[in-house]
Amino acid sequence: MRQTAIFLLFYLFCPTAEIHSQQDSIISEKPAPATTVTEQKKKLNFFIISKRKKGALDLASRFNVFRTKLKSLFRQKKFVAIVAKDGQQASARILYRLEKYNGRIGTLWFDSHGMYKKGYSLFFIGKDEYSYKTLKDSAIVQPLRQLAPYVKEDSKIIIGSCYAGATYTRSSIDYKDTTRMNGDSLMIGIGKILGKVSVYACESWVMTKPGLFLKKAAVAGFPGRKLFRDVCYKPAWENVSKWNHYNAITNQFSTVNPVTMDMYGNLLLLRQAYAEKKEVKKDISKNLGKLEHGLYK
Repeated sequence: MRQTAIFLLFYLFCPTAEIHSQQDSIISEKPAPATTVTEQKKKLNFFIISKRKKGALDLASRFNVFRTKLKSLFRQKKFVAIVAKDGQQASARILYRLEKYNGRIGTLWFDSHGMYKKGYSLFFIGKDEYSYKTLKDSAIVQPLRQLAPYVKEDSKIIIGSCYAGATYTRSSIDYKDTTRMNGDSLMIGIGKILGKVSVYACESWVMTKPGLFLKKAAVAGFPGRKLFRDVCYKPAWENVSKWNHYNAITNQFSTVNPVTMDMYGNLLLLRQAYAEKKEVKKDISKNLGKLEHGLYK
């Protein structure tokens, strides 16, 4: 029993190779008046993680599963972590909790890997890909539509996938052509499906850090691996920690400071733009000057 406790504490607090710990003050957005769900509904926050493929070792995802499950274990009526094999399973589990606790959606975070090599913004729920392309598929979209009755004007959807909010044009991995990422189309599409919500996504990398839930710049930063110094990643370096916001009520698209979450899974916005810090700007500039061809393999 003692060994198990030590193991849990170690994984909860140990740093990873991608930690750029920056203590920041935070600010939450003011909620808009409610109209779609009655006031007696309790706000529930969700963190959705894709179930890993058999035989695939994904340390970042496993760490997220561990820490979010641990958080939700002690805050079941406020924060729920869900591991899902596809969109329908995620939706069913969200709906079950909402009905059980007479709830409505507060913050809904989709935790996923991005795929820069595909040339467009996306996120996954298990095996299901969500992008501006797949949102035309009614079978893919239906699980999300089932959640629409449970949102309010202060509901927040975060696409926690690298490049999910990317609006730039990037060169292909083999440098033969360029393609627009269309992250804005993805964000707007999600907003229109769910209704009166705010959607957030990042132009660049969304980092995996133990700082999430600890009031820090938890998802701001950049990776250290050599392949990310390839020249095809230049747009990502130029947009480090730049987050976008789409308001489905006003149909407005804007840039916001990086996001984080509090211990109950509520979305919070940092008061200061992470990439505007003097030391961070210096690091980004240095890395931009060192980009090379042929590093992506």
